[in-house]
Amino acid sequence: MAELIIDDWDLVVRLTLREKIWGLHGDIRVRLPSVAAVAADPQPWLGLRGWRMTGIALVGRAVYGTRRHGTGYDFCILHGDRPAVRVDMAPGSGRFSRFVISVPEGVDPEAEAAKIATAAGIAPSEPAS
Repeated sequence: MAELIIDDWDLVVRLTLREKIWGLHGDIRVRLPSVAAVAADPQPWLGLRGWRMTGIALVGRAVYGTRRHGTGYDFCILHGDRPAVRVDMAPGSGRFSRFVISVPEGVDPEAEAAKIATAAGIAPSEPAS
């Protein structure tokens, strides 16, 4: 499964080989000061924005890749009904305005969001509803 990793001043979205192939994208690295908001998302399918640009989307099963919407692009890796972490980027900070990444089984999405928020120097947002 994809992982959100803190590496010095960067947030890295590290993908598995399968996610790289099906999502048509490699690992993503963004600067932590670019992170505007982070929240756990217990139902990430409800908050998907736009339409699929690259990658695959099997409704309710998996989303790997880039989605385009009216204000930019999101990068999503969703697996089944697993909760996710949603990371919103500051405007103009790069190609993607949001990452929505499922957490592995047994990982607390709220703890993951808090870890990223602390590293970015911001307060974690309330879980998405």
